[in-house]
Amino acid sequence: MELEVRVVGGVENCFVSLPLKLIETLESTRSAHLLPQVLSLELRSRSNQRWVVAWSGATSSSSFIEVARQFAECISLADHTIVQVRVVSNVLKATLVTIEPLTEDDWEVLELNSEHAEAAILNQVRIVHEAMRFPLWLHGRTIITFHVVSTFPKKPVVQLVPGTEVAVAPKRRKNNVKKHEDSYMQAFNESTSIAKALLRVQDSDEGLSHKCNVKGVELGVALTSVAFINPETAENVSLCSLELVAILPRLSSKENNPENNAPRIKSNLTSKEISGGASTDKKECRQAVVHLLFSDSVAKGHVKIARALRLYLNAGLHS
Repeated sequence: MELEVRVVGGVENCFVSLPLKLIETLESTRSAHLLPQVLSLELRSRSNQRWVVAWSGATSSSSFIEVARQFAECISLADHTIVQVRVVSNVLKATLVTIEPLTEDDWEVLELNSEHAEAAILNQVRIVHEAMRFPLWLHGRTIITFHVVSTFPKKPVVQLVPGTEVAVAPKRRKNNVKKHEDSYMQAFNESTSIAKALLRVQDSDEGLSHKCNVKGVELGVALTSVAFINPETAENVSLCSLELVAILPRLSSKENNPENNAPRIKSNLTSKEISGGASTDKKECRQAVVHLLFSDSVAKGHVKIARALRLYLNAGLHS
């Protein structure tokens, strides 16, 4: 069935609205089975461009497929585009999605509205894929745009569900990031009194995720800005609670397998930057600066960090 896309205003989510005729066709193909709460649809243009969108039951006020203007701009879906519609089946539920604000301004707005963003994301976005851009509406008029860095499982399309871990990589202004990184590395290279510790990675638990309940739906957001160690371990290496520390994988001279890398922690008293994101380049040397917290749940000689942060550092469990 060919339908026309209309870009509309006044819609504050990334779901499409479908004409009644298309909804009836979809219902007829499901026979006795009801349509799912969220349905993934592929829109294909006559020039073979493709977009994957989500439908959650909304009916359009016309005979067209209606899409919010801001979302259409993010996915480059032009007004009046003629498309073929196909249901995307067997969309897997995402366990981890890493996203990044599109601009430094988006990141700064997010920092000021983090709790509201946590509550809004699952109500406004459900179907995502790598490299996708999507808007998030905060307080009606405020809109921030995200870029999907990676998904797990790594599939063409995944679905955000209650329990999906959403990790947000910061988007610092480049001049500030470079200033902090340069001052930090200079202090580390020149100082001989900085505390260092070689620790193994302990498996994380639910304590590293912030749980937010929105209208009966639980959303988990990973705490990637903290690391936990045993108080006795911290005392042995002269590290203090709430201290900013840098975590670096210990690269083996014989192997470059990220599952054989262990993190190295070093203290830093001035840097306030937190690294984040995801990459498939195993040779890239990465570090993350986090606040150090004490916990008796962490074994001696170990460090416990969020799974998203561990994947970002390419560090394996128990390594």
